[in-house]
Amino acid sequence: MTLDRPISTPQLTLVSLSTGHAAGPYLVWMNDVEVMKYLESRDRAYRRSDLETYIEDCNSDPAVLLLGLFDRCDGVHVGNIKLGPVEARHRRGDVGLVIGDKTKWGRGLAREAIVGITDHAFAALDLAKVTAGCYGSNVGSVRAFLAAGWHEEARRRRHCLCDGKWEDVIMLARFRDDA
Repeated sequence: MTLDRPISTPQLTLVSLSTGHAAGPYLVWMNDVEVMKYLESRDRAYRRSDLETYIEDCNSDPAVLLLGLFDRCDGVHVGNIKLGPVEARHRRGDVGLVIGDKTKWGRGLAREAIVGITDHAFAALDLAKVTAGCYGSNVGSVRAFLAAGWHEEARRRRHCLCDGKWEDVIMLARFRDDA
């Protein structure tokens, strides 16, 4: 699935990615250990062709929306956010994101991207619920989702291994009718 028109937030423009984006900073992030620390896709090296295939697969899947996050001031590709898979029958979808440009960390970009994709999920896709999960030690992500109006729905204790240590997984959610 792709967007008909960009989503704008105060600091970002969210647009559907094209295969041309695979050669830019996206490829650098996917091979940066610090950026990838909390991503389930962290345990391998990536080539441009891997990302091109991933972008093509997402864009052709009617249940997935993959968007690039571009800084509105300088146009730099700073991260990605994905909604999907969208489960149309249950009117819900899962959100995952990465702010790959480490110079932009701590500026509230993740929160803005989450608000943008959440609003789109409810208004344009008529979803009733959006969900996400992250490691308990990923304080930045937890903070971004909570600041975007989401809530902690559950905590799965010692659910995953990260750097050889057991991690809780925090399940987050936002409902269309949340205040």
